[in-house]
This record gives sequence, C-alpha cells and structure tokens, in this order.
Amino acid sequence: MRQIKFRAKRLDNGQWVTGDLLTHHPHHGTAILEHGCINYAVDPETVSQYTGKDDDLGNEIYEGDIVDNDLEKPSLVKWYVLDDQQGYWLNLDNSLKVVGNKWDNPDMTYDEFIDKYNPKL
Repeated sequence: MRQIKFRAKRLDNGQWVTGDLLTHHPHHGTAILEHGCINYAVDPETVSQYTGKDDDLGNEIYEGDIVDNDLEKPSLVKWYVLDDQQGYWLNLDNSLKVVGNKWDNPDMTYDEFIDKYNPKL
C-alpha cells in the first residue's frame, strides 16, 4: 500500500514541507502537519500529493513535478481521469529523475523550462 502524504510551500518562508494535509485548520486554513506534530500554514495552490514512486536518485515524485524520463522531453506528473480509469501518469519503462516542478518557476513556460533543465535536447 502506498504512503499518502502531501507537499506544499509554507506561507512564512516559501520552503517546501511534506506531511499530512489539513484543509480546515482553525488557525492556518490549509496546513501541512509535519512529523505528526508541527503545523505549517501553506499556499493551497501548491498542494500536491505523493505518487508513491521515487525517482532513480531516491527523490519522492509528487503531482506537479517535472520528471526527465529519457524520452523526447521531460513530463509533467499529473492526475488523469480517463473513462473509468484514474491515476498518475508516469512512464516507468525508463529511468526517472525529478528536475523541477511547476511552482518554483511560475513565470516560465513549459518550453522555457525544458530548455533550461534538459540540456540534452
């Protein structure tokens, strides 16, 4: 069974934090409960769920990450619903490496991101 956890950017310092998602925290609104005891107010627009998979370097892969998978260009990890099927799309036939995410470079287009983080193209 895969571990259910979330990641989001803290409101106080912009750092990423992982843990349990609290959507109606009385003091913070949306928060992440880290290590079962520390609540951090987070930007709800940056909340992403762990896919249950790690890349080849041991980095956890979250929704919204961009992974280099030795294909033509890196892929955005997204939740898909297609007919009666749903889940995260990841090509597991190739090696995987997280190279960024859609929140750390909000002004960068996908093509600009590819040019910056995928020099082999």
